[in-house]
Amino acid sequence: MAPTICVCVDDDLCGAVCDVLKQLEGRISAIVCGTDVSCFASVKADNDGIFMVVSGSCAHAVIKDLCDDYDKEERRVKLIYSLSAGVDAYKLSELKQELSGILFCNAQGCCSNVLAEYVVFSMLYFNRLPWRLAASKNEKKWDPFSSIELRRQKLVIIGYGNIGEACGAKAVALGMQVTGIRRSGDKKTDKFGVMVRGNDALDESIREADFVVSVLPGTEHTRRFFDKAFFAKMKPSAVFINIGRGMSVCEADIIEALKKGTIRAAALDVFDVEPQPVASLVSVVDDDNLFVNSLSRDTALKLWCDTQIFFC
Repeated sequence: MAPTICVCVDDDLCGAVCDVLKQLEGRISAIVCGTDVSCFASVKADNDGIFMVVSGSCAHAVIKDLCDDYDKEERRVKLIYSLSAGVDAYKLSELKQELSGILFCNAQGCCSNVLAEYVVFSMLYFNRLPWRLAASKNEKKWDPFSSIELRRQKLVIIGYGNIGEACGAKAVALGMQVTGIRRSGDKKTDKFGVMVRGNDALDESIREADFVVSVLPGTEHTRRFFDKAFFAKMKPSAVFINIGRGMSVCEADIIEALKKGTIRAAALDVFDVEPQPVASLVSVVDDDNLFVNSLSRDTALKLWCDTQIFFC
């Protein structure tokens, strides 16, 4: 029998996700979309084969409910597909029994390019000062000023995996000197031209870096990893960029570092609490020291559609 696809994503993504999944018509029995357990009660009662497409913290309870037949040899849910590469929102460590024997896939690689572009844009933001260009245009004045090129500047990527590689490749193409930090590294140059090193080289690397990019996942080991002590090791002229997880940054410490000039600037794409009250940051940090991305939904919707192509 053809499976039912249960889509558990935020309400504002549901329509776009279902539109893409409609290309599977003829191979599935139905598409059911919702954000809580009650939305999928009838599908569960039918006890037919289920494929799940999930995104966000709302999926945890639904996965737990639909996969509660772990005492059965033939499982109700056959496949779970995460629209995001990161899976920490699902709290999988609490679902080991429920997920036993069920194939779980994520969208690894789908987010790499858009995040790498954001990193390049952030570096150019602080080196080429686009806000000053915009201000000059609005004021209709000729305002020549000096800017800094990225060529020969040093970039350190912490959490050097698939996304980090995409960032590194673009940075190397711009003539930057790039070091990728992962848990274990042999101090060798990879195919992208990035020098890959282990965690033992972290302190040495960030002391020399013009830009430090975090791609760390959200775990108990990475919580508040970037704190006052970390920022104190960076150059006063350095910029910190976070595209990993918000929980890895102590926001009070980075605000203090920006206000005191411990580091030059920061670009933050993720936050510990989302949606982040941006006013709480912007009100205490100058525009030229802080670049905040509020996760443009237009980009996100296109990204979700791209990740579903992998599924379909």
